[in-house]
Amino acid sequence: MTGVRVLAAGAALALVLAGCASKGTQNQTGDTVNLGASMSLSGALEKEGKLTQQGYDYCVSTVNAKGGVPVGGRTLRLNIDYQDDQSQPDTAGQLVDQFNDKGYHLILGPYGSATTGAAMAVIERNGQVMVDSSGADDKLFDRGYRRTFAVLSPASVYAVSIVNAINELATPKPRSMVFLSADDGFSKTVAAAGEARARSLGFSVLPTQQFPAGATDVSSALTRIKSSKPDVIIGSVHLAEGIAIIKQAAELGVTPAGGFAETVAPPTPDFVTTLGTKANGVLSSSQWVPEVKGSDGFFGTATDYRNGFRAAFGQDPEYHNAEATAACLAMVLAVRKAGSTDPGKVRDALAQLDEQSFFGPLKFNDRGENVTKPMSVIQIQNGKLVTVWPADQAAGRLIWPGAGG
Repeated sequence: MTGVRVLAAGAALALVLAGCASKGTQNQTGDTVNLGASMSLSGALEKEGKLTQQGYDYCVSTVNAKGGVPVGGRTLRLNIDYQDDQSQPDTAGQLVDQFNDKGYHLILGPYGSATTGAAMAVIERNGQVMVDSSGADDKLFDRGYRRTFAVLSPASVYAVSIVNAINELATPKPRSMVFLSADDGFSKTVAAAGEARARSLGFSVLPTQQFPAGATDVSSALTRIKSSKPDVIIGSVHLAEGIAIIKQAAELGVTPAGGFAETVAPPTPDFVTTLGTKANGVLSSSQWVPEVKGSDGFFGTATDYRNGFRAAFGQDPEYHNAEATAACLAMVLAVRKAGSTDPGKVRDALAQLDEQSFFGPLKFNDRGENVTKPMSVIQIQNGKLVTVWPADQAAGRLIWPGAGG
């Protein structure tokens, strides 16, 4: 699908780009604000990429239904052009460069930390501006870039949230934990932070086991920890590895007394669909849940967002959808605040943004991270995602031990 243009929200938007703006001004053509997005529409991260695209599409349809984007006394329609990066970082960087050549200077981030990192370097070089929806690795923001802003909580919070929830809620409290991690940068950052937090709380932490990113066979890692009988197994993973851990643990008889927790994978619909009852009891951190506090003028509350998304797509949103919509919303709010689609002015508006939303607070530090937004912890109970932590968001009680759900 490389090179194929996909219009956000499909033909229903019926957007006709008016006129032939010069190479430097296609952020705005006629009555339309144009955003570009390199997206994993194929490859290893296709499922997560398409969830991200779905969240962007819902933003477009909602903003346009509310009248569009106020820009300098006019109200403009919103449009996103997608290009397929095939889940490849180098391709993502090349596509962002191609958007710049076409005059698209306002960019929504691709899916994943590796592709986001590649895009960030190009954004900085070209003087574009990007809102990042899913590149969470803290190391991305150590590079001194000043033109990318991430709406999601950073990677270092993912497993820490799970450990904190177990520490506060689990009775009896487990004694030992082990982290199983994919070997990509995001997953290793997540595992290292989670391991440090677990040790600081007094848990015995076994040596972290790694396997290749995208692995569907993690049996070697599970076999290495089987005899140690850890109370909790925490996977720092994406969807494919997360499913493999639960499936192969059952096959190998690896049955932690407390159960399993994983990042990223459990909130993704395919996790429960694939694993069925084996998914019950699994904990996960989540960037967004319907119990999040806050609201905005486009999407309302988190509950309003869920209900509107359900009406549009016939399914409940999960956090990949929500963080993508939030990134798009941040761009819209910045354009409105700037009163312009000029990338320099939009960049400055993003840096000054301090808004509540259905996703929680949208406020960036000088590195471009949204460090004010906490993460939530969910547990799969009877095939459903139930928010169990923090207390002010909890929709149900933690089932513990979680093993066997």
